[in-house]
Amino acid sequence: MNITLRQLRAFIAVAELGQFNLAARNLHLTQSAVSILIRDLESEIGVRLFDRHTRMVSLTLVGQEFLPQARKILKDLELAVGDVRDNASLKRGQVTIAAAIVLAATIVPAIIARFLRMYPEISVNIRDMPEEQITPALKRNEVDIAVGTLSEDDPEITATPLLRDKLMFVCREDHRFARRKSVHWAELKDETLITLAAANPLRSIVEHNLIRVVPNYKPKYEVRFSTTAISMIAAGMGVAVLPENSSQLASAVRVTTVDLVDPHVMRDVSLLQRRHHSLSPAAEHLKAVFIASAAERTMFSDRDGKE
Repeated sequence: MNITLRQLRAFIAVAELGQFNLAARNLHLTQSAVSILIRDLESEIGVRLFDRHTRMVSLTLVGQEFLPQARKILKDLELAVGDVRDNASLKRGQVTIAAAIVLAATIVPAIIARFLRMYPEISVNIRDMPEEQITPALKRNEVDIAVGTLSEDDPEITATPLLRDKLMFVCREDHRFARRKSVHWAELKDETLITLAAANPLRSIVEHNLIRVVPNYKPKYEVRFSTTAISMIAAGMGVAVLPENSSQLASAVRVTTVDLVDPHVMRDVSLLQRRHHSLSPAAEHLKAVFIASAAERTMFSDRDGKE
């Protein structure tokens, strides 16, 4: 069936105004153009919709039944187009973002708050989760974008760098290294190490650097969440290597961070999304705010470093 919107608009106009010339004037068309539209619509449906009189036209029984349906079709389309336009102009819409646990508790909230000040009509859902769950969540279309670390190239995921986060030695405030300015990786050989789960991208970065200086290294404890590791450190159960942002969570539980050197190790924090998959306008703008915020953060960090 090949019914057009122009045909439906012409049908509704003629039905409501009762004359082809009035309908033509209302639609800014010629009377002959309206007549052709009605004729083609009747031909496509296979029945007459109007009884023609000298000057007036009236709906047939089929036409009377079809009129409310035609109005509904146009109304539904107008609503759908309006929704799309509102989403495009960010007057409405929603975006779901995944973030690694520490990032969700540190840098992400301020950026989301900034975005919502700019676009208050957008709904943002934040899903905090372990690093290893982020990529699968993206691939299952459960989230639009994510903030985390991509441990290796993935053909299905695009990573836009946001910032670099230094790995730090995390210990209790009464630990023998707590007042040191820095700790060497090799000095971790005698420590009770608490590590993150094997599938966590951060775990592979830590192991890669530890194995070079502590060949027989074995973690004592393995946990899924950085917050769990911090609580265990506070309880005197060991130490850990965690991102620098973890210090924002550690201060309240008598845990401190110390520079881990020789070498300094950085991990890349990126904004992740599915490759070859268009983002909604809301998600696209949220991505832009994250990139802008990360650029400002880097700029201020560089400035502080020079002063």
